Amino acid sequence: MLRVSSLIALIALAACGRKSTPPDTMDVPTAHAISTKPTNDGLVEEEVDLDGDGKPEIWNYYRETKDGTRFLVRKELDLNLDGQVDVISYFDDEGNLTKEEMDGDFDGKMDWVDHYENGQRVMSEVDTDYDGKPNVWSYYVDGKIQRKERDTNGDGRIDYWERFDENGNVIKTGADTNGDGQVDTRDQ
Repeated sequence: MLRVSSLIALIALAACGRKSTPPDTMDVPTAHAISTKPTNDGLVEEEVDLDGDGKPEIWNYYRETKDGTRFLVRKELDLNLDGQVDVISYFDDEGNLTKEEMDGDFDGKMDWVDHYENGQRVMSEVDTDYDGKPNVWSYYVDGKIQRKERDTNGDGRIDYWERFDENGNVIKTGADTNGDGQVDTRDQ
């Protein structure tokens, strides 16, 4: 599954035109807002067309202050151009990313959630078997993975643990083999 930032880069590249056309003759679409309207929850929605087809690929949601200043609180992206939202990014009042949700298999259901604090990812939840429930949790410190927990049998309980060194290498694993929630086997 691709990371959200990788997918955003891919859609940006896709919006730049065809690779087979020489740069001097390339018809490069210009991203532009195609509508701006208030929402029912008090935000302002701006639809953005990236590829010039008249349909939005980005939806920006702003909170507007009394003086007319707008603060981006949510951004939604359609990465595969099917009309469905594939990535939702949430921002705090200072503009820092707080959470990103992604539909990694483009089935209309979010199956990857990254949580951020002070602009750094601190935790990821991933639904690798696409049953609507996360089964892998990764925890980060200073942008580096520290540990990963998994529910490998789908019972809703963590039964496999991994610890990582500062270079992202697995240094310790553990497994719950009898279903009591405790580590029964360890590898170091």
